[in-house]
Amino acid sequence: MALVMFDLDETLVEGDCSSRWVHYMVAQGLVAGDAILAEEARLMADYYNGALDMQAYMAMLLRPLIGMSDVELTARVADYVADYIRPHIRDAARAQVNEVIQRGDRPLIISASAEFLIRPIARELGIEEVLGVQVETGVQGCITGAVAGVMTYQQGKVIRLYDWLEQQQENLSGSAFYTDSHNDLPLLEAVEFPVAVTPDTQLNQLAQARGWPVLQW
Repeated sequence: MALVMFDLDETLVEGDCSSRWVHYMVAQGLVAGDAILAEEARLMADYYNGALDMQAYMAMLLRPLIGMSDVELTARVADYVADYIRPHIRDAARAQVNEVIQRGDRPLIISASAEFLIRPIARELGIEEVLGVQVETGVQGCITGAVAGVMTYQQGKVIRLYDWLEQQQENLSGSAFYTDSHNDLPLLEAVEFPVAVTPDTQLNQLAQARGWPVLQW
């Protein structure tokens, strides 16, 4: 049994789930639209250039949720997944995940998005194990606006993965990782079978130069 990892945004799902969550919050009246949409667009431009300040992005994402209970958040995320994500899960992604499960390998989503968004999306695909940005909650189970631990972005994905491997008594023998983004180069270099999926320009060039498979989902 080998570990098969998937990025989420622009890999399994068309678009970015965090960006879609921001649009959901605006549509639901949780936050005024113009300022946060402009801030999110600016930060995503930094992401595509490999220069995102993840602390700034998560602060923007969590600001409208400060004080929200886990119960309310869970209900809202369920509505969001139904309307904003489920129609955008790629058919080829579903097929690939199903193949991994059928042959007995272990699927894991590892994403720079918040875990409270990733987990229900993963379940839509039949995946139970995820690594994402962990959000801090207070003693009443309410969002504080802070993040906890190492964020799963760039080298942070590798750090969190190795911690998880130790806890799970797993290893990277035969491991694969599917992603669209050059930001994931550290993890692509850590696995045995790196795969570029509908890659951005930078990753496409790297994949071609290194002979990595390139899939168009």
